[in-house]
Amino acid sequence: MAGDAATAKPQITFGKFQNVDMRVARVVSAPMAVGTRFPSRVIELDLGPLGKRISIGQYALMSEEELVGRNVVACINLGEREMGPYVSQALVLGAPHPAGPADQAQAIPIVVPDDAIVGDAIY
Repeated sequence: MAGDAATAKPQITFGKFQNVDMRVARVVSAPMAVGTRFPSRVIELDLGPLGKRISIGQYALMSEEELVGRNVVACINLGEREMGPYVSQALVLGAPHPAGPADQAQAIPIVVPDDAIVGDAIY
């Protein structure tokens, strides 16, 4: 995944971008997933008034203690996606982890300051 920055994706309209629902989400738990193709975590997200969602993501190079309690950016309107035996309901946005293997998408989450309000929109 590293090096993807050199290849930009096609332009989209601002209207299409506005359809992406990104929110402040607090990580409640993040145990390792069992039975996924690549090492991943089952990340439980608190979205405040929007409830809780599960995200399955390649954050295995970070400990659960590093993730729990952090405010992250989550996209919540992509629909559900099967990830091994799990169903991911949200996508935690991140950047490539510098120690991630070339054949995986291990990541570091994009974090939001602690005083951000859980469930608020990202814009």
